[in-house]
Amino acid sequence: MGRLFWKILLTFWLTLLVAGGVTGIAVWWHHSDLQDMEKDVVIRPSSIIAVKAVANTFLYGGKEAMRNMLQEQRDDAPQDLQIYAVDPNGKELLERTVSDDTLQRVRASLGKNLKLPIVRQVQTGADSYLLFAPLAGQYPQFQQERRLPPPHRISTPTLIISGIAVSFLSSFLLAWYFSQPIGILRKAFRAAAKGDLSQRVTATIGSRRDEIADLGRDFDDMATKLQILMASQRRLLHDVSHELRSPLARLQASIGLAHQQPEKVASSLARIEHEAGRLDTLVGEVLTLSRLESGVPQPLDEYIDILELADAVIDDARFEANALSRQVVFQCDVEGNPIIQGHGELLYRALENVVRNAIHHTPENTAVTLAIHHDTAVSRLHLTVDDQGSGVPEAELGSIFEPFQRSSNASASRNGYGLGLAIARRAIESHGGTIRAFNKTDGGLRIVIQLPLLH
Repeated sequence: MGRLFWKILLTFWLTLLVAGGVTGIAVWWHHSDLQDMEKDVVIRPSSIIAVKAVANTFLYGGKEAMRNMLQEQRDDAPQDLQIYAVDPNGKELLERTVSDDTLQRVRASLGKNLKLPIVRQVQTGADSYLLFAPLAGQYPQFQQERRLPPPHRISTPTLIISGIAVSFLSSFLLAWYFSQPIGILRKAFRAAAKGDLSQRVTATIGSRRDEIADLGRDFDDMATKLQILMASQRRLLHDVSHELRSPLARLQASIGLAHQQPEKVASSLARIEHEAGRLDTLVGEVLTLSRLESGVPQPLDEYIDILELADAVIDDARFEANALSRQVVFQCDVEGNPIIQGHGELLYRALENVVRNAIHHTPENTAVTLAIHHDTAVSRLHLTVDDQGSGVPEAELGSIFEPFQRSSNASASRNGYGLGLAIARRAIESHGGTIRAFNKTDGGLRIVIQLPLLH
């Protein structure tokens, strides 16, 4: 049992003991007041009803009616139903004897707010009477208490010990209920700190529906995301190492060829320059992707005219497309100049990567289409890039935005690293947008980008 368990146990246990003690004292206090009254007054349901009956007779029938009722009680009623009526001067209505000491204690009981109406003060007009059933009076039968035999009672020490045991048991169960899942969470956190991210606690905690269960589910979500992130980092490191190995091997081969065949130094230097350029491009894309995945917020303080940005991308794309015997078509139904607040270079890289990817996957003598549409209902901008290639297998649509992922339909002659769409997705998402891929019904791949417009 941990420290939290004992803290919860002792706190609840002491609270129950204090609450029980206060309640017991209050009950004892009230009971002591009743015990004091029992020295002078009969405390029985029958006497309580008799007092109430006499009071109602006086209130609704007057003094004479009450006198007649008390006279009948004195002559005919059972011994424990005799009611006395005393005026403010201490004179009993039927001139029966009431000791001054008894009368003083009976009057004092009126200020104790006892719940049982064993004493009543009634008044109508100028007449006022104190009603009660005494234990002592003019009749000899009132010299002894007339009560029903008391029921069997449990002793006070037994009640105290039982209360302490029950309060301890309930506090123990409550402390265990709260501390047990926290112990499970602590164990899972320790395992995660040691690198074991396979721990899950939701199944162990059970079907609880409270904040602790929510914490367990949050831990499972965190562990799952960390596990995915660690796996992604390991995969990225493996893929980067694999991609660097090929150009480095070609660099080493070119250097060796230059040493062995000095007459081919020029061609070897050209190959070395080409491979160095590829390495520089790869390292640049990896660094860009790393900055986007690091979680470090990029400054989104530029106001970008999306049409100007699209024009710049189209101009550069058309230059490359013409060299590959492709075309780039631009369609726009947006009025005015839609403005997006963000990072201009990141948005340019994102859109350029998508368009260039489409150019290299569409066949010769076909066109890539970039269309821009303004959805006024949600104030978002839709950009679609369509090619006329072979598309992507449905099972791979969700993974083409992961680093170093290439479609199985991609041409073997395509010199890419599989980082363009990954950079595009992270750049778009950093601007609060989304990017998705769909296969068109008439062939080819469609990339849909949604970006929020500046209000």
